[in-house]
Amino acid sequence: MPELDANLHAPARLRLMTMLTAVSEAEFSTIRDSLDVSDSVLSKHVGALVSLGYVRSHKGVHGGRRTTWISLTAPGRAALSAHVAALREVIAGEHADPDRRTDPQDAAHPMSNRLCELRSARRWTQADLADRLDVSTQTVNAIETGRLEPSLALAFKIAAVFEGRIEDLFLPPEDTGPEA
Repeated sequence: MPELDANLHAPARLRLMTMLTAVSEAEFSTIRDSLDVSDSVLSKHVGALVSLGYVRSHKGVHGGRRTTWISLTAPGRAALSAHVAALREVIAGEHADPDRRTDPQDAAHPMSNRLCELRSARRWTQADLADRLDVSTQTVNAIETGRLEPSLALAFKIAAVFEGRIEDLFLPPEDTGPEA
């Protein structure tokens, strides 16, 4: 799974990098105005990104005045792409630890579901279902086996794919009563 890039966490840096994907290069003042930051703030972000090799900076003349141009490098484009992919996985819940349960009661009695049954009835593989849900096959497997309880958003998405209701797909843990 792609990792989040700590160098791109700052909102101004992330916006700067995404702005540069749309152009071959941009003038410092244009970027500053678009980000609504001061010269010094933008200079610090650009300097940090230049030192990482994510952007290139060079001086030039535009409209008869000296200016600084900023452009995205190939490694910068790759780093941004990986960071965005990691963010998408986080949003989809794929970084959830399937073996981690916060409630010991839940670990002993995981919620069950009918995903495997419904998927098989449609002759879908786990990969087919994963494609329809825009998640990994590992996530589908973890949900089917009860190692991962999906987020509410993902549960709604699953229900929509099967054209059913959440409560018809996911069953609460069986109540075994107090332990002896």
